[in-house]
Amino acid sequence: MTIHLASNKIGKQGARQLADALRNNKTLLTLDLRWNKIEKEGAQQLAHALRCNTTLTTLQVSGNEIGNEGAKEFADALRTNT
Repeated sequence: MTIHLASNKIGKQGARQLADALRNNKTLLTLDLRWNKIEKEGAQQLAHALRCNTTLTTLQVSGNEIGNEGAKEFADALRTNT
């Protein structure tokens, strides 16, 4: 299953809600969140959710102003998740 949410301006709040859903996800394989202004805080929420999620195989987050800290959160989550 794939969900395309690119350019929907979900912001940090939307990222937080998606993170809550991802923690229990068993079907979503691809999530496209490009250009949604999730910023560092949204990236942190999503990264924490990825630590619990073993189903998602593709997450697109370019254009979200996550900065180095947000990217590091994703990298740490992927190390834990593999």
